[in-house]
Amino acid sequence: MAVAKFNAEAMEQCRSAVSAQAGQFGAVGDGFSGLYTDPGIFGTLANSGGLSSAAGELDGKAGTEFAAAESLLGKVERALDAVQGAVVDTEGANAASFRAV
Repeated sequence: MAVAKFNAEAMEQCRSAVSAQAGQFGAVGDGFSGLYTDPGIFGTLANSGGLSSAAGELDGKAGTEFAAAESLLGKVERALDAVQGAVVDTEGANAASFRAV
């Protein structure tokens, strides 16, 4: 029977790093909030409306992508936490089984 080896410290560092990155993506995404909707910010150019519309669409899509990245990294963090918990539970059960004999 093969013995699985887990580096709990490395898993915790990975989980912590993923958590920090999720927060950073979320913070960047929070900055995208329809700031480019007024065509007047581009002056009196003939295509100010089109440019404003395109900038607004880019703003919306960027915000959506950053939110998706934050959500995905949050799922990775929770999965790593679940793996850590399962490893601890399994190790505890295995240790208890040796004491019970």
